[in-house]
Amino acid sequence: IYCDDIRININKLDMITTVLLDAGGVILDEREHERIHAKIIVGIIGELVQGYSFQHFQSDIDQAVNTFCPSVYRYILWKYSSHNVEIFERLYSRHLELWNKMRPPLKLMDGIGSEIKKLSRNFYLVIAGQYGKEILELLESEALLQYFKSRLTQDDFNITKPDPRYLERIIRRIGAAPAQCVMVGDRIDNDIVPAKQLGLKTVLIRTGLHKDQMPRIPDEIPDAELKDISQLSATITALS
Repeated sequence: IYCDDIRININKLDMITTVLLDAGGVILDEREHERIHAKIIVGIIGELVQGYSFQHFQSDIDQAVNTFCPSVYRYILWKYSSHNVEIFERLYSRHLELWNKMRPPLKLMDGIGSEIKKLSRNFYLVIAGQYGKEILELLESEALLQYFKSRLTQDDFNITKPDPRYLERIIRRIGAAPAQCVMVGDRIDNDIVPAKQLGLKTVLIRTGLHKDQMPRIPDEIPDAELKDISQLSATITALS
């Protein structure tokens, strides 16, 4: 009887109880953000490189994604600054200036509301993305914030992904164990890799700029992949 009790307790430690949801590409639809970033950067680089087009921009995005570059936009600006820090800083400041003028409001991913509600019936939900209080305000306005166990955002931490300590600190703050968590994200480099390093289960949503990003080694393969979020709750239930 004693051994059976021990076995049951160990199994409970491995049960999935918590779902960490990335913000961009999972909770948030970033397509309009990506369109505006593209317009800004093509305009900036076009002033330096004659004939630079959206096709060139997409090729540069693919290079950044395939090399697991943390910031695809900074990658492109650095590439065309002739690797000169002073020129890069000038280009990046211009990019931020235009972005702050043109930035659209946050928008929820189609169908995420129903998935959040279904997931909350069996799991604790936590935000694990690079957005601050603005995502809480959006979820509150859509009557979805009530389904989240915590209200932690990027504003509560001084580090971020892909540093695995970011996820580790979130998990510790909510009182869970890594083996009890699933990380849902849209990037292998930023979401899947750090989560797997900590021992989390992982679900990759193939959306946005990183939708074609591929694992470099078997250790980076997610536990599940989806083309969109419509089957998210069913997929995590199956993993658990």
